[in-house]
Amino acid sequence: MDMTLADVARFADNFGRVANATEVLLARDTRKTGPVISRAVVGALVGRGISVVDFGVISTPALFRESLTRGRPAVMVTASHNEPEYNGLKFIVDGKGIDRSSFDQVAGPARWELSPLRQGSVRRSMTTSYADDLVKRFGEGSCDGVKVALDLGGGAAITHAVPLLRRLGCLVTSMNDAPGVFSRRVDPTADELALLRRMVKTKECDVGLAFDCDGDRLVIVDDAGNKRTGDYMLTLALAQILAESKEKSVVVSVDTTQAVDIVAGEVGAKVLRSKVGEANVVSKMFENGARLGGEGSSGGLIDGSFNYCRDSLLAALTIIRALKRKGRKAYGEVKSFQQHRVAVALPQSKALRAIKVLAERSKGADTTDGVKIWLSKRSWVLIRASGTEDVVRVSAEAETASKASDATRAYSAKLKELCR
Repeated sequence: MDMTLADVARFADNFGRVANATEVLLARDTRKTGPVISRAVVGALVGRGISVVDFGVISTPALFRESLTRGRPAVMVTASHNEPEYNGLKFIVDGKGIDRSSFDQVAGPARWELSPLRQGSVRRSMTTSYADDLVKRFGEGSCDGVKVALDLGGGAAITHAVPLLRRLGCLVTSMNDAPGVFSRRVDPTADELALLRRMVKTKECDVGLAFDCDGDRLVIVDDAGNKRTGDYMLTLALAQILAESKEKSVVVSVDTTQAVDIVAGEVGAKVLRSKVGEANVVSKMFENGARLGGEGSSGGLIDGSFNYCRDSLLAALTIIRALKRKGRKAYGEVKSFQQHRVAVALPQSKALRAIKVLAERSKGADTTDGVKIWLSKRSWVLIRASGTEDVVRVSAEAETASKASDATRAYSAKLKELCR
């Protein structure tokens, strides 16, 4: 929806009330509208008597980490992976995104409370513990000599990535490192990353990393200059963590690759599936006491021992350390499946009925989110209705790209036929 500054102030004021906060942390990504939206957030919170700690430009994972370690609610001004003309707000409590009930209250009507006797304050914080905490986790010099190419995308990862990687011993080359200058698609999963792929090959790098605007999404380019999928990246990172830990469960969204099941099965861990969406993954992690989770579509690793959000640098360092220990053969440790996704424009009421029919006709179908139908032991199709648009999202996975695209085409046709 379109968001005015009055809406921003209302959301921020409601959040201060819902979080019952005396102090709120604030940060933003590099979009040009970030400063004015941040000021509207500050004005609403200070007017409620709440003190604000403003970190300026840092990544979403860095702010989640600060919220977790400080025990303070937080507001991130960002539209995440959406294009630069958009902006928005992410609300965080105790290092986690707010739940649906809290969201409904934040997005609800204003409940302004004028209180001249209570006035908050605002102070600027120039540092976070995020990079230091990652260095402690992985160790100074633990990635010594690994050659890394970075496409920072003009986004908030600029504030952390280069100095952090150099502290760990990486040899770093970066591009698109001017804050707020966007020379490619903000979402790295939607861009060809041609310049990064060329840089990896020209500089003979071990890996390339591409970030989105708020620094929570990650795409990797392998040593041959191939852009790998988010599902592959998540599987590779999880494989390293599971091999070194005693974790017995992993939570991933229902549209995440089956390669995760293969990796988990090799170490005796089980895979639990949630509805699509980071908040749904995190919620199921808590329900089942799982430390690890993620969403393949966005290249999102979630490790609750460090952060309860997609953390691109945590995933990147997990993979870089594997490259340091095993060399480039680490890329071949996990199986890569092919996925294809399409959106089919259909009226929501008809679409929901059609999805129900498909579920009833498909023995053993998974109805966690829409309907997921296994076509063979190594291929599936997922049909989900959008909650906000008259659109049905059809995703398929198979061992070849042609089989995946054939599945989306066949089930898109079935949907249209059922909706006539």
